[in-house]
Amino acid sequence: MKRVFLVLFVFALSFVTAQQYGGVLRAGMQTDPVGLDPHKTQATATRNMLENTYDTLVMLNENLELVPGLAESWSASEDGLVWTFKLRPGVSFHNGDELKASDVVFSIKRIQDPDIASPRSGDLALIAKIEATDNSTVVMTLSEPFSPLLSKLAFSLNVIVSESVAMANGNDLNDVVIGTGAFKFVEYIPQTRMVLEKFEGYWGKDANGKQLPYLDGIIFLFYPEPTARTTAVQTGNVDWIEYVPSPDVDILRADPGVEVVGGLATNFRSIYINTSREPLDNVLVRQAMAYAIDEQAVVDVALFGTGGIAADGTALPASAYYGIGSSPYVGRDVEKAQALLNQAGYADGFEFDMYVTSTYDFLRTPAEIIQANLADIGITMNIVAEDWTIYLPKVLEGDYDATILGNSGLADPDDYLYDNFHSEGSGNFAGFNSPELDTLLVQGRQASEPEVRKAIYAEAQELILELSPHIFLFHSAQYEAHTNKVKGFKHYQNTGYLSFRETWLE
Repeated sequence: MKRVFLVLFVFALSFVTAQQYGGVLRAGMQTDPVGLDPHKTQATATRNMLENTYDTLVMLNENLELVPGLAESWSASEDGLVWTFKLRPGVSFHNGDELKASDVVFSIKRIQDPDIASPRSGDLALIAKIEATDNSTVVMTLSEPFSPLLSKLAFSLNVIVSESVAMANGNDLNDVVIGTGAFKFVEYIPQTRMVLEKFEGYWGKDANGKQLPYLDGIIFLFYPEPTARTTAVQTGNVDWIEYVPSPDVDILRADPGVEVVGGLATNFRSIYINTSREPLDNVLVRQAMAYAIDEQAVVDVALFGTGGIAADGTALPASAYYGIGSSPYVGRDVEKAQALLNQAGYADGFEFDMYVTSTYDFLRTPAEIIQANLADIGITMNIVAEDWTIYLPKVLEGDYDATILGNSGLADPDDYLYDNFHSEGSGNFAGFNSPELDTLLVQGRQASEPEVRKAIYAEAQELILELSPHIFLFHSAQYEAHTNKVKGFKHYQNTGYLSFRETWLE
């Protein structure tokens, strides 16, 4: 009899922990979105809240592997110039319209359109021609081979939108959100909430063929004060939070009612230097600053030892396939820094503003460590902080002396190197220009063999370190935390939240 009871108990337990439909997930977010038009914004906050309302042709899973999205298959010509995508059948937009190949053509051209001014137009600039050969087939012809094409198409703001919806709204999608994703947009009330609800017509299925999503909806609630998010998940006011504050990671790990997930993510954080402004236009000054800064102290003190690992290379961690670990600036060499500053003609130092956001603690708190480090060689650094919604537009215009920022959510080395350091890169906000580096970065995106790309990118990164348009600080660890009733959520290395499509509430 005991044996029968045990079997029944195990069966009942497995039934209870199986995926369940229903419930609304309350998600504690760090900040509001910055714009709702996915093709016009660069904000991670917007990406993380809208990536489940829209879809991309190709997607990345939690292991950064390319998987089918709206395109169920694709192929390339032998010379790598012609790419053919076959669309998934039976996909509908949230308004009921059927997805057509012409919507894909429109979306790509919209990102490329100078009038739209997408910050990612460069991602798709090498698509010289795109056409819909029938309702389910898209053919892209490139002007030259471009190895990162699929990873660019998978970036979760390079989404496919409805041509008819865009045209009905004057080609402005900031006030209308209609995609093909798992959740439909309901409302956004600034500084309060964004509400999504389940899209019954979503095309996605789980591994067992069951309809996704499981949740009835998501409510994003905004908690710009870091400890407020921690308190919210501990008290059950929210079910899930993003960006667990570094000092609270171990606190939440010790809470039996909360689970912490995450770890190192595909990102970098650095000091972006405006090399067009004196004296920061002097490479010796930039090198002196790099030698003076203790990046390990930033991790240990400002990030409480849990928020990342100190950079020992460039935008790519040394552990990555394309990364290097040969930075001469690891640790501090104050004597070397002072000698370079003297050589540059600034023995008495100088003054500049460090522009930071008050919204993200991991981008704000390092500034005080850096300020103290630079003071040791006579440099006065004024910290100027503003809310993300004010800060980001200014940075995108290159309106800063120096700022602490980075990239995340990307998969290919081109995303981190070309975009930030090529003279025409979308992330090169202050217009840094090195013809020698430009040549290497173009070669890197044209090469198809990983070994060849690795050699090119190693040379490019050595040059970046020498020229120091950035001072690399750390690679972030990002953590999410949720109550025990949240099931199925997976941490994505690219810091995205596509896993909400398969999350459920017990």
